[in-house]
Amino acid sequence: MTMMYRTTKLLTYPSVIYMLVYLSMFLISICLHFMLSNVHCLTRVYLIDFIITVLLYTVGYSISSYNIYDLHWPLLPFILCLYFQLTSTIVLSLTKRLPLIFFISCWSAHLAYQTISSTKNIRHEDWRYALMRKQMESNFNLFSFFALHLLPMFEVLIGSSSLYYFYHQSQITTFTLYDFYSFFILGFGVIIENLADKQLNEFRRNPHNRFAVLKTGLWGYCRHPNYLGEICYWWGLFLLGQFNSTQAYWCLISPVVITLMMVFGSIPMLENRMFTRYPEFKFVQTCIPMLLPNFRSTHC
Repeated sequence: MTMMYRTTKLLTYPSVIYMLVYLSMFLISICLHFMLSNVHCLTRVYLIDFIITVLLYTVGYSISSYNIYDLHWPLLPFILCLYFQLTSTIVLSLTKRLPLIFFISCWSAHLAYQTISSTKNIRHEDWRYALMRKQMESNFNLFSFFALHLLPMFEVLIGSSSLYYFYHQSQITTFTLYDFYSFFILGFGVIIENLADKQLNEFRRNPHNRFAVLKTGLWGYCRHPNYLGEICYWWGLFLLGQFNSTQAYWCLISPVVITLMMVFGSIPMLENRMFTRYPEFKFVQTCIPMLLPNFRSTHC
């Protein structure tokens, strides 16, 4: 029954449009790859993704909804994981490659499904985008290009650049203890984010919880376990690149910016909305920590 429900959601009209648009972007990317074949691999990826971002921005502008770019976030790391592996001349052991492909695939599939299944129609726009559009009016389109397209593009690209160093410049081709540490953080993030979203979706599907706040499961240990998982994912990805190549140090920019963006941007914005929709949320704030879990405290 659950599988049939998910299949129905994925085959809705906006979902088909999204798939066709991204398939077109993928084909364009392949053409650009051959056109830029003489350019350094990492530089080539940045140039291609900038062009794709501009094209997706144009599509979003034409339909008055920039939600379509949200799929870029989960799909790019997965595509680059495969791309860097195929273009590498270094042969890494299976114990080093398989966990990475598995965790990134799980993370990408989950977020892609979340994005597609939450899209009600082709003009549907995330409540945050709708709020900013209303506040900024005529300036929103320009703001969207830089803040909602270019900034996430660089966050994901810089974070995924760790994959380039992992596949192209790994100094040790066999599985190491440092790989274990990195995969542990990466896998922990993927599992926590998937489980947290699953618990929240099940909670929201119950009509009796319309005005209630989820305070059980992972949501009883911190108020935003899904964001905690996302942050761990990007730190794990960075550490994997850094432990395998000392030149990946600059990729630290991505997890730092993503962490700051969530702590000082996404979470406060979401909590301000929670205040207006759920009366008990102020009480929840007093007994459940925001991001770092408190395993000693009991649930509210």
